[in-house]
Amino acid sequence: MFGFNHFGIVDYIAVAGTLLFSICIGLYYACQGNQTKEEMLVGGRNMRALPIAASMIVTYFSAITILGYPAEIYSYGIQIYNMTILGMIFIPLSTLIYVKVFYEMKLTSVYEYLERRFDSVWVRWLTSFTFILQILLVNGVILYAPAIALEAIVGLPIWLSVSGIGLIGTIYTSLGGIKAVIWTDVFQFFMIMLGMFSIVTKGFIKAGGITTAFKIAAEKGRLVLFDFTLDPFMRHNFVNFFLGYGFTVMSLYGTHQPQVQRYCSLPTLRTAVKALLFTIPLKIFTMTIVLFTGVSVVATYAGCCPILLGHIKKPDAIIPYFVIEELAFIPGMMGIFVSCIFSAVLSSVSSTLNSLAAVTWEDFLSKINVFKNMKPENQAHCTKVLAVIYGVLSVLIAFGAQNLGALFQVVMTAVGATSGPLGGIFICGLFIPFMNKFGAIVGVLVGLSSMMFVAINSFILGKAHVLNPRLPTYLNECPEGTNFSMAINYTMPAVPEFDFPEKLYTLSYILYPFIGSLITTSVGVIVSILTGGLCHTHKVDIQYLHPWIRGFSCVRRYIRHQPSNGVPSKPTKESANNNSQYPYKYELVQKNGHK
Repeated sequence: MFGFNHFGIVDYIAVAGTLLFSICIGLYYACQGNQTKEEMLVGGRNMRALPIAASMIVTYFSAITILGYPAEIYSYGIQIYNMTILGMIFIPLSTLIYVKVFYEMKLTSVYEYLERRFDSVWVRWLTSFTFILQILLVNGVILYAPAIALEAIVGLPIWLSVSGIGLIGTIYTSLGGIKAVIWTDVFQFFMIMLGMFSIVTKGFIKAGGITTAFKIAAEKGRLVLFDFTLDPFMRHNFVNFFLGYGFTVMSLYGTHQPQVQRYCSLPTLRTAVKALLFTIPLKIFTMTIVLFTGVSVVATYAGCCPILLGHIKKPDAIIPYFVIEELAFIPGMMGIFVSCIFSAVLSSVSSTLNSLAAVTWEDFLSKINVFKNMKPENQAHCTKVLAVIYGVLSVLIAFGAQNLGALFQVVMTAVGATSGPLGGIFICGLFIPFMNKFGAIVGVLVGLSSMMFVAINSFILGKAHVLNPRLPTYLNECPEGTNFSMAINYTMPAVPEFDFPEKLYTLSYILYPFIGSLITTSVGVIVSILTGGLCHTHKVDIQYLHPWIRGFSCVRRYIRHQPSNGVPSKPTKESANNNSQYPYKYELVQKNGHK
């Protein structure tokens, strides 16, 4: 705690209103007639583009973004804004590569594609299980992040805030399904922006204006955006961002289960593409607000650092500290900030809980007769129970998140180490027709084990050594009367030199997705060749390959003209027209096997 509490009745009303409204949305959709599994997981496939786009943005706009990104800018500068710039390139590219194929399959679980493409349920189970582990870890960190702010501002114990937020998110997700999640996301988007605008406005006013704030940040060395150094062991540079984060964006927006669920819940392919493209201006807008927040905090505290003064222990606490110091005197502002934090974490957790329920049902339980033969309403009840189970697991994992280090880097490392191999196997499925199930399984296993080995050892090494010292902060600009009794005598640590294999563990975490994908693809190709992938007997259904490669003569030899299951999904009018451009066709058969 920072030692004082400015939470008043207006603040409690603001927080309670935010939480109650979120729960009421879940109750509203829970009362909308009989809910089926499809209604719970993909909203009946009749959602609208703009709410879906807003939901896509806030799914990844967690409390990590609100607390971790400004702390990242305060500690290391604005290089993370490269993510926003690269998003303008890689989100459209993700749309071109993935959306058409996945949308026309009418997927609920994106990992169903892998089973169909590689004729192996084991590929589907492996990737789905990896996704579940990834999201549970990320959920734990996401739930822990707001607990820092609440402990500082309200004095609420971390265990109580983690449990409370997890419970509320679980309630409205399990009650209302994806429709409740999406419309609650829209409401929470506005609450997040309200809280961030409050911080930015006060920060710029205190600094003397936007221009002055940026000038101070530049003087403190925080405005270096582009660094073109070619060094994979450097924490941040543009090349590492381009390769690593570029691939992460394509994976997150093209193959990540929460996003696939969203664009597959839209009525047409055109609407799905439109929703993804809508995320670009929304992402620019939201991340620019976050950038302004970080710059305003730098302008306020870089010359009188609260960490050096001993007021806070970690940079992750600097935003709550700013709110207490600068906004607590305004009635309701503390409540708006806490509501902003709540909204951010609830939007992320609810989205992932719904996705975890979807993949568990579609990839595992639906293959068991007792579940497969259930009535639709009972299947919907099962998905609700799954959401509750995953909510409890996320809360339990959150209790260990405080030992993992900087919030931003923990999440990026966990996502990067797993999204690389997962994203890589989808690329292989779409663009490498001779890749078979053996190559897919071995490639994913080697990619995951390699990147997790590096990630785990990176954390172990980071505990023993300062691998990435923060940019300097000072106490020479503190106002008169500042209490220096708790000040820390801080000197910039020297970064140690490492030899192999320790040097490998200092690899930039931003590159994990790219390298993981490269390992998965390379190993998968080699194993596929060694296990007969190039033989004429290896065939692939045409709809599982990307339209860009279907017309090449070297690809046609691998095309199975009669779909393997004999029951292809009914093509849309748009896809039928697109297929006519290719020189080969396959016969469509009806469910009874006759033409």
